[in-house]
Amino acid sequence: MKKLNIIQCILSLILVLNISCSAPKSDKAITTEAKEVKENNTNGDTYKVNTETSTLEWIGTKVSGYHTGTVKIKSGELTLNDNTISGGNFIMDMTTIVATGPKNVNEEMNHKLTGHLRSADFFDVEKYPEATFTITSVKPFKGMIKEQDDPREETISKYKVNNPTNTVSGNLTIKGITKNIEFPAGIIIDENSVEATAKFNINRKQWDIIYPGKPDDLVKDEINLGIFLKATK
Repeated sequence: MKKLNIIQCILSLILVLNISCSAPKSDKAITTEAKEVKENNTNGDTYKVNTETSTLEWIGTKVSGYHTGTVKIKSGELTLNDNTISGGNFIMDMTTIVATGPKNVNEEMNHKLTGHLRSADFFDVEKYPEATFTITSVKPFKGMIKEQDDPREETISKYKVNNPTNTVSGNLTIKGITKNIEFPAGIIIDENSVEATAKFNINRKQWDIIYPGKPDDLVKDEINLGIFLKATK
């Protein structure tokens, strides 16, 4: 019985380490060079992004665990043609990036991490106060919906795209570097509003966010982004 208990403890430890050492299970954004924004992407009905109800959440992972936080959306708009999103953009205020969790992390540690994220080691918000995303295409979603069974899901994000409706492609600019990313999203359109939800991982190093972390507590390359936009006429 004692031997069995030891084996169970080892298996439990392995499970915890595997969870803490990997980014949340999510769709990986396909990252390529920046793409042209076509002129017809900006022609149509304009919906303004509501910055009070729209949100961006992030999850960063390191060897010893993970951190969660938010960035405020400064402004944005979506363009619709024939009841379909044809273009749009939004601006993220990187000076508002904050660490908020996980729940067992005290406020002093969150405050310290927030300062570090705003420094040149990470997002260098004094030099690059804004990040932007500009849509290059929106297509109907075609693909398999993968199960997301990460046990952290319920505690680290409110957004989970269970039934993607579209594949969104757009140019993401962070720290003055622009790359095109493609990811699944759930989009709901009615007469007066648009709601769009996406959750995906990006590799931070492709935007020159290269701080390695402590030698015994390395920061993982993947960052998880959870985005919810609500726009109205």
